Amino acid sequence: MQPPKVWSKTNEPSSYDQIYKFLDIALKECLTYVNEIENEYYQETSAAVNIKPKVETARRPQSVNTLIAWAGPLNQLRNARLLSDIRNGKTARDLLTEARTGNFGDSISDETINLLKNILDKTNDQLHSKMPLLANKIAECMNLMEQYFLSFYDIENIQEVVQKRRNDRPPDHYVETAYTYEKSRWTHIFQVNKSMKILSEMQQRSEDTRGIVMSTLSKECQELAVRCDCTSLSYIFTLPECYIEARRAVQALRTWLNEDSKYTSFIQTSLKVLDEKFVEEKKNFEFAKAHLSHVEHRADSFQMQLNKAEKENEANAEKLEELEERLDAKERDYLSKRLTSEVYDDQLKKMLQAAEESDAVDNRLSIERFQQEIKQFARELPKLKAQMETIKGRIAFFKQRREELAAMRTEHKRLSQEAQVALEEKILRENEFNRVVSCRDILRNIYRCRSTNDLPQKIFYSLPIRSRRSGESENDDLSKAIRLTAKSIGPIWTRLYWQLPFYPARGQEEISKDIEYIDDKYHRGDVHHAQAADALNKWRRFHTRAVLDDLIGALRKVRRPDIVQNIERRILKPKVSINDIHEDVDPRKKEIEDLNRKLNHLFDKIKTGAITTHDTYSYSTIGIAPIRPMNDRRTSKTTRSTS
Repeated sequence: MQPPKVWSKTNEPSSYDQIYKFLDIALKECLTYVNEIENEYYQETSAAVNIKPKVETARRPQSVNTLIAWAGPLNQLRNARLLSDIRNGKTARDLLTEARTGNFGDSISDETINLLKNILDKTNDQLHSKMPLLANKIAECMNLMEQYFLSFYDIENIQEVVQKRRNDRPPDHYVETAYTYEKSRWTHIFQVNKSMKILSEMQQRSEDTRGIVMSTLSKECQELAVRCDCTSLSYIFTLPECYIEARRAVQALRTWLNEDSKYTSFIQTSLKVLDEKFVEEKKNFEFAKAHLSHVEHRADSFQMQLNKAEKENEANAEKLEELEERLDAKERDYLSKRLTSEVYDDQLKKMLQAAEESDAVDNRLSIERFQQEIKQFARELPKLKAQMETIKGRIAFFKQRREELAAMRTEHKRLSQEAQVALEEKILRENEFNRVVSCRDILRNIYRCRSTNDLPQKIFYSLPIRSRRSGESENDDLSKAIRLTAKSIGPIWTRLYWQLPFYPARGQEEISKDIEYIDDKYHRGDVHHAQAADALNKWRRFHTRAVLDDLIGALRKVRRPDIVQNIERRILKPKVSINDIHEDVDPRKKEIEDLNRKLNHLFDKIKTGAITTHDTYSYSTIGIAPIRPMNDRRTSKTTRSTS
């Protein structure tokens, strides 16, 4: 495999390897530059005055040895002026002025004065010339990384989540790789922006009245100050704080670079795991769906049998009631006839005994009648018993069917519960399967974008602008001006596109390709309007620092002041008028400003000793004048009244 060609940034990169190599070299150059200016600050400042620490060891860093050497003379100078701290450049310049006028006498050596002067000069030189170059280099690297190093995974309210202003909602563990990288990506962006803000504000902080406060510096600077006995010399840590923040920003970018270089392989690994999980969950889902279908079929079939049994039971219930009534009547009849038969049998036995003693005709007739009755009962009772047994058999059958119906109801309830469990299992498997499918689609899209053979910038510029920059919308001033320009520019949109600035720089060949592509894209309707709108939107995507002034400057170069005037009249002038109205609403603003100016004038006079703080002054239209005591006024009034 051939190594990637060197990328010059004037053309588009053909692979991520070119970007990685370019940024790796750029970040190494940034670190080298930080080390060079740090060595320059410590070595050249000390070498000019030949101040060295009493005990210098190779184990301690150069910064520690140098600051220990500076601590003694600078603390002696601070104590001579009875200062609690040297915080800003003004204090340092005042000390140098007093040293030139001879206020310190022989207590402070010339080397100490020269040391402070060298620190002041070196601090101002690096803050005004070298720190802006370093900040621009780091910002350029971050812009490129923010442009090309995309996770292609959106997290809702990610900026507030990173800043811990909103609770973090944990992601699906299948896409945790993409979530972690996107969150880490924004964390690096905020860290670099924070360091860049400190670098940009350090120049102003070093000259403010409050100056450099030790408690506001980084933990590293505070520990260094305690170690070197420089806790009351905050100003000399202006540049060390810049070095620390610059290294912190470069380290964050380098960590981001390493994470992005591994991101695609991690996504590929996660995608393989998800593919295996997809096969497994699909099999489980199909099994759960088949099991549910089988259980539902059994439940439906059993439901039909149960419905048939329920109808049969309704009919059998009436028959059972009728049979029980018939059985009751038969049992009573049977019992009555059996008892009667037994009574007749006893009576017949008695009558037979009596007939042996007396041979009466009446007894013989009674005996014959009883015998006939007993024979009749003997014929009827077995029939009644057989009928009763038949009815009992029918009743037992109906009761058995009723018990079978109860068992069927229990079985149906069990089948219904089994079907419900199968349904819940199927829903769970379906949800898990859909979750795996959704996560796999997300990771497939990420891997497709990250491993595509297409140019990386085409992926980036196909995304919405709002996904790249926070705060942009379709109603900002630049969007309105682009729409206004596209309507009026006409066929000279190609000249306008040539005059527009690009950052990072864009080669002429790439600009020509853009124009040819847009020119061939539109053939119907308002062609020039559509072409101009497409070209301006493309410029806005390619120009990472696009502002309204860039568009206005290009319009002036192509000699279209009418569009510039239209933009100023319809977009810029309304803002100015709103600000004017806001200023007119505050009628006391001028009075407050006059009062502040007079107060500052008063404090300056008190500071210089022109007036003392024991006198009280009043303000008038001609300046400040002392207030006369109240007793003097009363005395003068009394004198006038007496006269």
